Amino acid sequence: MSEIQETDKTMRAIAMVGGIIAIIESILQFMGTQILSYGFGKYVDGILGLIFAVLVISLSIRPIHYTPVFLFILGILLIIFSILLGGIIVILAAFLGAIS
Repeated sequence: MSEIQETDKTMRAIAMVGGIIAIIESILQFMGTQILSYGFGKYVDGILGLIFAVLVISLSIRPIHYTPVFLFILGILLIIFSILLGGIIVILAAFLGAIS
C-alpha cells in the first residue's frame, strides 16, 4: 500500500459508506423497489450490484495502489446497473482519493 493511500482515510470511509448503500440498494432491487426504472432486469442488476458493492467494500478495507481508478470504474458500473446513490457516493470517494 502506498504512502498516499495510507494517509487517505476519508476516501476509504466514504467508499465504505457508498458500498453499504449500494448493498442496500441491490437488495431493494431484488424486492422490485428501484429509484430509477432502467437497467437490465431486477435480478441481473441486483446480483451485479451486490458483487460490485462487495468489491468496493473490499477496496475500502484493504486499498491497493490504484484504488481511486478502480473505485471510479466500479462507481460507473454501479450507476449503469441502476444502483444510483451508491454509485454516486463511490465516484465521490474516487475523486477525493484522486486529488489527495
